[in-house]
Amino acid sequence: MRRLWLLAFLLFGCAATGLPSPTGFSAPAATSTLLPSSPPTPSPTRTPTVTPSSTVIPSPTPLPPKVLIISIDGLRPDALLLAHTPNVKALAQRGAYTWQAQTIFPPVTLPAHASMLSGYSLEAHGITWNDHEPARGVIAAPTLFSAAHAAGLRTVMIVGKEKFEHLNAPGSVDVYVFARAGDQDVADQAIAQIQSGFDLLFAHFPNTDYFGHLNGWMSETQLKQLARTDEAVGRLLAALPADTTVIVTADHGGHGLVHGANIPEDMTIPWIIAGPNVLRDHELTSPINVMDTAATAAYILGLTLPPDAEGKVVYEAFGESALNILLANAIEPVERVMMDTP
Repeated sequence: MRRLWLLAFLLFGCAATGLPSPTGFSAPAATSTLLPSSPPTPSPTRTPTVTPSSTVIPSPTPLPPKVLIISIDGLRPDALLLAHTPNVKALAQRGAYTWQAQTIFPPVTLPAHASMLSGYSLEAHGITWNDHEPARGVIAAPTLFSAAHAAGLRTVMIVGKEKFEHLNAPGSVDVYVFARAGDQDVADQAIAQIQSGFDLLFAHFPNTDYFGHLNGWMSETQLKQLARTDEAVGRLLAALPADTTVIVTADHGGHGLVHGANIPEDMTIPWIIAGPNVLRDHELTSPINVMDTAATAAYILGLTLPPDAEGKVVYEAFGESALNILLANAIEPVERVMMDTP
C-alpha cells in the first residue's frame, strides 16, 4: 500500500513541476491552470521584437515620382558657367548634364517651349508664332501635360510670359499661373503650388531673356541678373520633396540684343537632370535636343509620348547605355518570333 501511495505521489508531483515522468508512466492531464511564480524564459531563437506600443511598423512604400521642369528663358551655357550660379551648378554636380544641348529652329521662346513640353518639332506642333495671339488658339499636338493629366496626375504650370497661354491646352493643366512680376514671383508661385502638392510642375523664369534684349547677351548686367535668377531657383529647389526629379534647361540662347539665328550662340542650351535614379556628376555624351525634355519627363512619371513624337528619353542619365536599350527593345520581338516558330 505504501508503494502505491508513493507511486501516485511521484506521478502527480512530476506533472505539476514539469519534471519528466518515470520511465513507462505518463501523468494524467491537469484539471486546472497553475500560475508560475516567475515568467518563463523565452527561447533565444524566438525572441520577438516589439515596439513600445506593440504595433508592427510596415516597410516604407516608395513615393510616387514627381518632376519639376525649370526653363530659364534665353540661358546660354557659357553665361551659366560664367555667372555666380551656385544653385544650378550644384544641381548639375548632383546629377547628369550637358552644355551642348540643342534647341529647335528658329530658336525663339514660344515655338521652342512648345517642343520642350510636347516632344514634337515645330512643323508637328504648329506653334510657328512667338507672340500672344489668342485668336490662333492653343498647341495642336498632345503635350507632356495632357498625357500626365489623362493619367490622373496633378499638373501645374507657372509661367513668366503671357504668350504661354498658347500651351495651356484644355484638359491638360490643373493649375495655370501667369506670374507677372518676374523670376522671384515665379519662384513664389511655384513654392505655393509645391505646398499644395503636384506630380508635374513647369516653372518658366523670364528675366535672363529680358535683360539679354535690354543690355545684351553675356553683358555684365545680364550676368548679374542671372545670379538673382539662380537665387530664385535655389529657393524653389529647397522647397521640393525629396522624391522630385528636376530638369533645368532653356529655350534658346542669344547674341547681341537678339536671338533667332541658326548659330551656336542661339541654338546651344544647357540641359541638367538630377533626382533619385539619376547618375551623379555625370557629363552626358549623347546628343540632346530640347524635345527630349518631354520624353524624359514622361519616362520618369511612367508615361509615354505618342509614337510619332520626336523627343527621345535620355537613358544615359539613368546609367543605361545605347546598346542596353537596343537589346531591351529587341527582346520582345525576338521572343515572339521564337514562340511563333514551329
